[in-house]
Amino acid sequence: MEKEQFKKALEERLAKRLEAETFDELTVGGSKMRFDMAMAINGYPFELPEGASEEDYTPLLTDQQYMSGKFDGIIDEVFMKALRNS
Repeated sequence: MEKEQFKKALEERLAKRLEAETFDELTVGGSKMRFDMAMAINGYPFELPEGASEEDYTPLLTDQQYMSGKFDGIIDEVFMKALRNS
């Protein structure tokens, strides 16, 4: 996945998630690691929230892609923008 493609997918996913929960709820109190997990690397929870699409909970990055650090700047940028707007 290219960086711009990932950024667009991450922003779109965040917008969808913020329709159903607050940034504070999504990040469990503003945790950057929780944001990374919820938005980019973890799969969907045991039960999808009502009305949610499985596609919206499929990992955007593999563990290897995430650990490479290649996408860190984009994740940080999207996180900080969402934090400022919350």
